[in-house]
Amino acid sequence: MRNFFLGTLFLLLATPAPAQQVSVLIAYHSQTGHTEKMAHALAEGAKGDEVTVVLKKVTELTQADLEAADAIILGSPVHMGDAAVEVRQTLVDWAYKFGFWRSHGLENKVCAVFATGAAPSNGKEFTMNSMALGMLQFGMVLVTPYGGLGASATTGFPEHEKGVGEHELEEARKLGARVVEVARRMTN
Repeated sequence: MRNFFLGTLFLLLATPAPAQQVSVLIAYHSQTGHTEKMAHALAEGAKGDEVTVVLKKVTELTQADLEAADAIILGSPVHMGDAAVEVRQTLVDWAYKFGFWRSHGLENKVCAVFATGAAPSNGKEFTMNSMALGMLQFGMVLVTPYGGLGASATTGFPEHEKGVGEHELEEARKLGARVVEVARRMTN
């Protein structure tokens, strides 16, 4: 009987816990399709067991979308060294239109950022920093890839690689997977 009990206890302890259900919202603005392509790569990386991924343009977001998400990834093309006005307005809407500034409803949600720009030093870091600072104002928890602020793509240079390169899509996939990993830890 003792061996049966110890064997059963061992099986219970050795069995991995089921994956925690996580909901990831990927919100973006895209004019040429490059930022949207990065959003889809983030979604690919985030997909897995017990993961719900929702892709939406920032102009289509609802308060319910944000409330339902365990993690929110925000993306924008570079506009004059900053996020597109549609993305900036989205952050203002989260605060006032949806009431998250007063309610603290986004506090402790996982967040990440991504950006696309035409040239290597076209303001992608500034854009990601701007979006990240906006999300940090809500008390969100920023997840970054190893060695960077977010996922980014240079879409116009070098000359031989127009659009989003495979290595940049892979960076986005890795960030999507990391966001899920951290969101699972945060929701346990």
